Amino acid sequence: MLFKKILTAAIISSIALFSATIAQAEELEIRTLKDYLDNCVPEDEDDELPEECEELKENRDLEEDDSASPGRERRSREDRSEKEEKSGGLGGYAGLTLGVYFPDIDEDRDVFQGDNVDDIDTGFGSSIFAGIQFNRFLGLDLEFNALAGDIDSDLDEDENYTFAGVYLNPRFTIPLSDRKNSLAFFLSPGIGSSQLSASVEDEVDDFDRTTIIEDDSRFTWQIKGGISIPVSSRFSIMPQLRYTSQTGDNSVDYFGGEVGVKFDF
Repeated sequence: MLFKKILTAAIISSIALFSATIAQAEELEIRTLKDYLDNCVPEDEDDELPEECEELKENRDLEEDDSASPGRERRSREDRSEKEEKSGGLGGYAGLTLGVYFPDIDEDRDVFQGDNVDDIDTGFGSSIFAGIQFNRFLGLDLEFNALAGDIDSDLDEDENYTFAGVYLNPRFTIPLSDRKNSLAFFLSPGIGSSQLSASVEDEVDDFDRTTIIEDDSRFTWQIKGGISIPVSSRFSIMPQLRYTSQTGDNSVDYFGGEVGVKFDF
């Protein structure tokens, strides 16, 4: 009889313990890092972890695998883009300028007619250019520049001059940031050929007549510099100063201020 009582008590205790274990397993929830450390970090390698811990570990491994590849690819693209912006690359550019110029023409030149020459008027003109950008710091362009103005003299007729030149210009740029198109200073010397022309316009028998009094071409050098102000990734505003001078005796030179635009492509 005593044996039956002991056996019955042992069975009841086992059932109660088993039920409590199942209830505890069902109530196990991993909500915080502390929960994970308390329930999912085994003290011994042979300890079995609750199923919820295994499922959580599998889900986290899967999420890491899914996100790692796009992240690496995105980071790789960002690194390549950053390197390209810093180093630049072969490209092209073009632009135009408008300016006001202050010429100095020797009075021994044939452009001056009459006994008294008062002054050379300020000239107005423009330029167009296009070239190759080797990197962020060096470019090379071909430019055409022209200006025109009046000559004050004691003649009754209108006297005017034009000055036009074509130049090959290296362009040295000093960027002020690592971005591809950033605020930058530039300096651009150049060499080429220019032509000074002067003419007198009068009226003969009710007909307008133009008489050429000077037409001379010479080797010419110039230097210009300014600042490039970006408006967008490919478009900049470009205020600059220019000095141009012919070679030889009785040469022509002028100083000017210009405002232009530059397109990168």
